[in-house]
Amino acid sequence: MRTVGRRALLRGVGLATAAAVAGCTKGPEPVARPTGPTVSPTPSAGLSAAPSTVSAPDWTGLAHALTGHLVRPGQSGYAPAARLYNPRFDAVSRPAAVAQCVTADDVAACVRFAARSHVPIAMRSGGHSYGGWSTGPGLVADVSGLKSVTVDKAAGLARIGAGAKLADVYAALGTHGVAVAGGSCPTVGITGLALGGGLGVLNRAFGLTCDAIRAVEIVTADGVRRNADDDLLWALRGGGGGSFGAVTELTLAVRPAPTVNTYYLAWDLSAGAEVVAAWQRWIARADDRLWSTCKLLAAPGTGRRRALVAGTWIGPSSALDAQLKPLLTGLPAPAADTRHTYDYARAMLFEAGCSTSGTAAACIADGLGKGREAFAATSSVVDSPLPAPAIEAAVAYASQAMGIPGLIEGGVSLDALGGAAGRVAPDATAFPHRRSLAIAQYTATYEHASAEPFDAYVRGFRLKLRPWCGDWAYANYADPSIADHGTAYWRGNLERLRSVKRAVDPGNLFTFPQAVTPAA
Repeated sequence: MRTVGRRALLRGVGLATAAAVAGCTKGPEPVARPTGPTVSPTPSAGLSAAPSTVSAPDWTGLAHALTGHLVRPGQSGYAPAARLYNPRFDAVSRPAAVAQCVTADDVAACVRFAARSHVPIAMRSGGHSYGGWSTGPGLVADVSGLKSVTVDKAAGLARIGAGAKLADVYAALGTHGVAVAGGSCPTVGITGLALGGGLGVLNRAFGLTCDAIRAVEIVTADGVRRNADDDLLWALRGGGGGSFGAVTELTLAVRPAPTVNTYYLAWDLSAGAEVVAAWQRWIARADDRLWSTCKLLAAPGTGRRRALVAGTWIGPSSALDAQLKPLLTGLPAPAADTRHTYDYARAMLFEAGCSTSGTAAACIADGLGKGREAFAATSSVVDSPLPAPAIEAAVAYASQAMGIPGLIEGGVSLDALGGAAGRVAPDATAFPHRRSLAIAQYTATYEHASAEPFDAYVRGFRLKLRPWCGDWAYANYADPSIADHGTAYWRGNLERLRSVKRAVDPGNLFTFPQAVTPAA
């Protein structure tokens, strides 16, 4: 191991706080541009990302080099191995091979193979990339077999394999009485979540998932396993996954697991403008121990149009009523008002919509099986409270979902930032939206059909709020239609990210349509 210097969606179901977590008008915040990082000399085992000769890919040789399995078209198990989480990509995910990695050396072998053979490589953990970029025409290195979770409670650290899914991570941490802030979609990979920032239901109390990163083991473009340090570690804390190398393990700081109180409040969408306005005022001044999402949703199939406020409170259970009072004062009485108290592990399953699954394993199996649902999504960043015209536009646009054939549910989720996540400087990590009020995620889930009308709906929603939210967006809610995506996702941190990329992957081995590109 060497060291390199300087790097759920999902709709609200039942009483769960869906995994969407998201701003508006300030311009980019400038950040000092450091000199490029220095990479240790490549050992003899490493390979250049741009060899002087190119030969036909030796797939048999790669298969023999792996402890795990290499699956190719026509072989048993190829179809499930090639499949991503979102069914909209089922018809187009046809990689030349899927390497089912079970060790970090497997991952390194894949990187060396891709560099030597000039075969495009795509990294996959949970397979949730909104742009479908967990696959590609070449080699998919699937790290879901690297899923161990080891806790050192005395040190306050957990070492987590790059392929571990959130439900498994929370269950494992819960058995040790510790916790980390993260998302609530159970089948999302911890690595993709953390590298892009990591929004979730404990962000205001604990910070973003990327804030908990203490160490990253990564295979860089020369095929060498390294411990990221300095600028590279900085880039991996919010700079997105897949641009800088192949991560094989994260070390995260953990905290004592809290008792989690959940709440779910619902109104008819006719009260949506009042609810959003009250929610904004309330969450901006809320105790750090309280997190919340506010949703405007329409479901044509059931005829339901709802405004929801849901979230978590990790203070004393007896104090939750007092925390919610400033929100509820002046609003119509909610049609639904449900509150529960759970331990950390059960709370995270509940937040994932897994309260009936029983175990993390069952929850993941459901999510990757019968729970798969096609969706379209994009995002904005709400830098400051939305004025009345913006709120009215949002409510009206959410209502338009009722007229879209084939739509299961559509609308917007406003997921609170602030608290501990907001007290980190915008350039302290690569995630830049630290001073924002919320992330807005626009979503549409639908029956198997062309994605076009549903993409049009969510992107139209983003465009509708653009006068107030500008062009900022969240990297983990990747939208291929965002042209200046680098600035939208990383604001003033983009050029530093490009400098890191130039130092660790100048040949751009790790690339996809919205990857960070090397600085000139």
